[in-house]
Parts: sequence; structure tokens; C-alpha cells
Amino acid sequence: MIAQYLMVDNALLEQLQNATDTARTALLESMSEQPQAQLVDLGKLWDIIHFVLTKHSATQPVPDEPVSEFVVGVETFSDNEDADFIAFIPWAHIVEIVDALEPINFKKRLEKVSMKSLREQAIFPPNIWQDKKENLDKELLASYNELLGFYNDALDNGNNIVVSIL
Repeated sequence: MIAQYLMVDNALLEQLQNATDTARTALLESMSEQPQAQLVDLGKLWDIIHFVLTKHSATQPVPDEPVSEFVVGVETFSDNEDADFIAFIPWAHIVEIVDALEPINFKKRLEKVSMKSLREQAIFPPNIWQDKKENLDKELLASYNELLGFYNDALDNGNNIVVSIL
């Protein structure tokens, strides 16, 4: 499973909210392939970033916690458990998330996370982190900073964010 974050305006968010589950997934795939798409792809790092921020797997998001919502979104489009995981973050909530992340020193939090703790907590993806921790830390820090910058851009431009973990 990979996580992608797509910046959308209010009209596109409304269109996604009114779509069926199948149509929504198809529309997001189409939108993310557009050259002008404002998109961040965390690949498989989403669960580790969530764990570094919250000490919990993203498979069990922390309710009403902005740093958890940074990774998994605020509200899902569908209550259907068989539907793809697609959530969104309205612009007003992006303000809260960015404010909550401001005092966090992600690099220092990374230093406290061991590869053993990732394995013990069954953080996704299991058993593929064969590289040295320092290489993983560099990749995680770069991905975190890219996503935080993306959130700031959405905040500055009055846009919403759609999170898909497929």
C-alpha cells in the first residue's frame, strides 16, 4: 500500500464527495496522473511517519489528533469497509494540523525510533527495511519535510487535501 496526497480546490472536493466509491477512485487516479497535479507520494513510508509522530500505527489512527490526521486525513469519503481508503482534510482543518506540527522536531523523534520498535509494532511494510537506519532516517525526514511543505502550500492557497492509501 502506498499513500498519496493530492491538493484539490473546493469544487473538486465536492465532486469527490458526491461520487460513488468506484468513480471516486477512478477520478483520483486520473487526477493524480495529470502533469499539473499537486501531489506528494509517500510510497510506503506513511505508517512509519505516523508512528514517529504518534507512537501508533496508522492502521489505528489517533482520534481527534492533528498529527495523526496529518498522515491519514480527517474524514473518509465512504463508510464502506470494502472501499479503498480515501480521506480528506478540509482547508480549515489544515490550519490545525500545521499548527500542531510546528513545535515538533521530527529529526529528534526519529533518533528515538529503532528498527526493532518498527518490527515489534508491526509497522507497515513489514520486513522490507534492510537498509541502515541512518539511510531510512534521511528518507523519512525528506518525505516528512516534503509533506509538511505541501500542507503549507495548501494552507497558503486555501486548498483541501485528499489522502489515498491504496
